[in-house]
Amino acid sequence: QRAVSQTLPSDQKLALREREAARIYATGIEQHKNNNLNAAIESYGKSLILNPKTPEVYNNMGAALRGTGKLEAAVACYRCCLIIRPNHPGVYSNIGNAYRELGSLQLSIESHQRAVELAPNDASTHYNLGLALRDFGHTEQSLSAFETALRLDPNHVECRWDRSLTLLALGDYARGFEEFEWRWKLARTPKRALTTPEWDGAKLKGKTVLIYQEQGIGDMIQFARYIPLVKEQGVNVVVECQPELASLMSTVPGIDKVINVGSALPKYDCHIAMMSLARVFKTTLETLPNKTPYMGPPEGVSIQLPTSMDHQRQIGIAWARRPTHTNDINRSCDFKYFIELLGVPGVSVYSLQKGLYEADIKENGCSALVIEMGSKLNDFADTTALIQQLDLVITVDTAVAHLAGAMGKPVWVVLPFAADWRWMVETSESPWYPSMRLFRQRQPGNWKQVFIDIREALCEDLNLSELKPISL
Repeated sequence: QRAVSQTLPSDQKLALREREAARIYATGIEQHKNNNLNAAIESYGKSLILNPKTPEVYNNMGAALRGTGKLEAAVACYRCCLIIRPNHPGVYSNIGNAYRELGSLQLSIESHQRAVELAPNDASTHYNLGLALRDFGHTEQSLSAFETALRLDPNHVECRWDRSLTLLALGDYARGFEEFEWRWKLARTPKRALTTPEWDGAKLKGKTVLIYQEQGIGDMIQFARYIPLVKEQGVNVVVECQPELASLMSTVPGIDKVINVGSALPKYDCHIAMMSLARVFKTTLETLPNKTPYMGPPEGVSIQLPTSMDHQRQIGIAWARRPTHTNDINRSCDFKYFIELLGVPGVSVYSLQKGLYEADIKENGCSALVIEMGSKLNDFADTTALIQQLDLVITVDTAVAHLAGAMGKPVWVVLPFAADWRWMVETSESPWYPSMRLFRQRQPGNWKQVFIDIREALCEDLNLSELKPISL
């Protein structure tokens, strides 16, 4: 076979190579569809060795590489695609998305702007531009891009969802929470199939309303503030929540029964998702129920802080979200930045961090400087009891932040440049939690300055303004 092929004319040899490249590329596409990304990448690579002039292969390989987190390599593939096929709007969108994930937001915006120029009637190009603009802090421009996309495609579900988050970030809660209901049309969050009617806020004296769990623990804590308002409608209130939250949730006024997710549901007359309560009660910035505390330590929880020196300010810290969270890379920060706070005199520091990241304290040589408490916390009732004994909590955007805020405890929240919708934009205060103070990145990825700001604020509170920050 080899001898025969060697005798073929060069154009026939080229045709054979191209056919084999196409066959391998087709195999890669099937592997890609089946989410076997590493195998797809290998197939795309073999195809390109045989025929390096097929732009679609570079584009698909970029998508597969992006899916495995190899963003720099994905960008390189997209660039190769653009060399062969210049001015392709889809590829500019792809490279813009990769740049956005890399944190190269200016390059992301420029790429998406080029995609919009090339395909001005494609809703997705405007949508992707809106995402990049929002991450870069251009929230109003982001909203404009989303609205352009929705004029072109009113049923663009992802855009509807992201526009809702942008409206909420801007404090337009009336429109934002109405649009928030589009989350049920997302493939990743299908609406729960329940047989009873959805509760619309009507007074149903003596009837039972099931408020069911959705999204994360922090969301459940944040929106639990609405439960007393539900109770005021003359109904019985059953709340479903994550097992680690059940004991704590029982302390919220107005709850008649708490059940764990996965347990058999009791008899109920109507239902509503926890985060839909804001829409039902027509929440605005002015009417937001933000009186705290609305939850606290359950009776019988006896966990105690270790004794510290007299007159020490007792501070709890948490630096990482659950690694399964989709935006963990942005909302969590390295423990090393918290080291900036450990040399402040008059302070005792306690770790509230649980799970994978507990080991960060020892790995950074800080076992004598931070009292590790995470391993002693069995559920959020324990965490609540511990926070009750602290003077201050300093944490990244995690459930601990919501818990301390719901308890009315002083809490400083460390936020990335593109913060979650609930923390709004360009403010150091939270309308949800009066005892909360927000510390934001001034530039994307710059945690160092945030902790210099926090250390200076801490020294000011302790009348230690002469203490200069330590360079990391």
